[in-house]
Amino acid sequence: MFGQSGYRIRLEWGEDGLAALASSCAVLVVVDVLSFTTAVDVALDCGGRVVPVRRGDVRAISSARSAGAVVAGDQKWTLRPSSLLDLPAGTLLALSSPNGAALCARAAASGATVFAACLRNAETVASEVDKVADGRPIGIVPAGERWGATAGPLRHGIEDLLGAGAVAAALMATDSSGASPETRLAASCFSHEIENVVELLQGCVSGRELTAGGHAADIELAAAVGSSSCAPVLRDGVLANRLSS
Repeated sequence: MFGQSGYRIRLEWGEDGLAALASSCAVLVVVDVLSFTTAVDVALDCGGRVVPVRRGDVRAISSARSAGAVVAGDQKWTLRPSSLLDLPAGTLLALSSPNGAALCARAAASGATVFAACLRNAETVASEVDKVADGRPIGIVPAGERWGATAGPLRHGIEDLLGAGAVAAALMATDSSGASPETRLAASCFSHEIENVVELLQGCVSGRELTAGGHAADIELAAAVGSSSCAPVLRDGVLANRLSS
């Protein structure tokens, strides 16, 4: 029941939602708009690749370094999408976050094909997801945030509702009958508010937090709906653009 069985396109939140969907979905789509999956999209658009690392996972960071990765924060490149606009092509970047990166790492262990989506690339990702799924179940997982920044209970951030809704709406364009109520509602929210995305991201709690920290440019990048043709897919622990690999 909690895995939304009987529907082809499913949606549930955070790590618990991922756990509910993972065993029955052929493809999982992680959405963390502010800022992990937007950062991934920007990095891949520059020709880079990303190793998602759960925040604080010292062993994973050490392994990434051994594989030749640059660790975000060691140089000028960070989780902030605006810091990655000049990432050199070919760079392997180890990028940690408490939500999106952690979900990607956990989703990889499920055996499903894992994609990372944001508002910038939702339509492209949905197209590739549909091909890979080939009629099998798809799980969309908005990451959400935490009450306490990096720890604490899940906070359902509206930025991820919009991002997940953008993916859902694109998938439902070819198969609306197979979408769960959770998926349909997210798609409806995105479609109804598509003209207001910039305002919503700027005004929501997560957006205000970024602006207060001097990162308003990251919101502008995240709000650029449909601006990217990247489809980040996780293979052997690395997110790369499926359309160029």
